[in-house]
Amino acid sequence: MTLENDPIWVLDSDPGSVLLYQQTLGLRYPLQVFNDFKAFASAFNDAPHGQPKLLVADPETAKGSFSQLFQSLSTPGGARSLPETIIVSRLDDLELIRFFLRVGARDYILKPLRPNELVAKVERSFLRIDSNASRILRNDIDGLQVNDLTFREHQILTVLLNMPDRAAAREFLYDAVWTKTAVNRKTLDVHLFNLRRKLRPIGYDIICQGQIFRLQQLAGG
Repeated sequence: MTLENDPIWVLDSDPGSVLLYQQTLGLRYPLQVFNDFKAFASAFNDAPHGQPKLLVADPETAKGSFSQLFQSLSTPGGARSLPETIIVSRLDDLELIRFFLRVGARDYILKPLRPNELVAKVERSFLRIDSNASRILRNDIDGLQVNDLTFREHQILTVLLNMPDRAAAREFLYDAVWTKTAVNRKTLDVHLFNLRRKLRPIGYDIICQGQIFRLQQLAGG
């Protein structure tokens, strides 16, 4: 299961922020951007159950209306479920931060937005959304079986297969596989080396591009 076809919904009226979303998140994910609350609320009410999967929202776009909607969605037994939500705001207000985290927001990011922080937290949210699928370890790629994988190699392969473009940053991959367990960072390289040896006979490899690891088919494979 991958989430690459599920658009990230963005509620933000600031043109500079919208441009940043398009230049960072928009390179990897489809985006559905709303610059006013009325259009967002209408689309949300008409959306299929379970959509959007991920919402990035600036509450100031709607003043109190968004806070009321968000709180109502967090109430058990409601008609709609609360999507995975990242709040973005220029307000460094402790009570506001506490409110949104208390009623179910996963994160609160202060503006001005930092591109790397935004991308990393969106990746983490998608991993959380897809966590149930991620627990089902994969040992096949496009129908081709990969033999004799260790548990960690299964995990690494599963994470990459569940990511958009089958690519993940080094730190993201490390955190996804070892979560809170402290191990030497070089351990990831050892497992990747062994996994790559098992992928090549079926025409695949894991390519390192800077700090990004990408699972891809070999030329002529």
